[in-house]
Amino acid sequence: MKNLIRLTLVLVWILVGAFSAATASAYTFVLGPGSSIDTSGTNDVLKLEVEMAYLDGLELKDMVVGVPRSFYFATIGTTESWINRDDIDPGTVEATVDFMVPSISPTVDGISVGFSGVFSFFQGWNLTWYDPVPVVSNGIDFSIELKDVGYQSWFWQGPEGTADILATVTLNSVPVPAAVWLLGTGLMGLIVIRRRVGK
Repeated sequence: MKNLIRLTLVLVWILVGAFSAATASAYTFVLGPGSSIDTSGTNDVLKLEVEMAYLDGLELKDMVVGVPRSFYFATIGTTESWINRDDIDPGTVEATVDFMVPSISPTVDGISVGFSGVFSFFQGWNLTWYDPVPVVSNGIDFSIELKDVGYQSWFWQGPEGTADILATVTLNSVPVPAAVWLLGTGLMGLIVIRRRVGK
């Protein structure tokens, strides 16, 4: 009878550990108010302007390891109506993605280039981000990526176009020491009980 009670307790312990391990693999990110894109590096070339999305308090709920989640980050574009020689030179862009949970603000660097072709009938610009950026904070391992964007136009008109930038978060791992400990000790207990019953 004692062995049956012990076995039941150990099985409950294992189930609690397994459930904890399963739920600990999910994580919720919360964005803060400080996300931004710095385009000052494009001031002397093809100047870009940004309209940020309102992200303060946005939750990416129940993120699962290995499953990316995307959200609207900003709209970027230029008010310049013509691609001149200086606009073809590259300009630097830096984005900050502000998280309240976990409390960290990683940056993603990028470069923008204007282009012109077919006797200037064909004009536009491209923005390429150097990502994904790996981030580790308090045992949470994830990466952040921003979508490359561009705009192009034909028939002797300048760029004056915008493009939406999406941000993508991918959770790589979360700490689960308590869950693993529960599961491990439960399995150890099961082994001990089996040995005693076998004797």
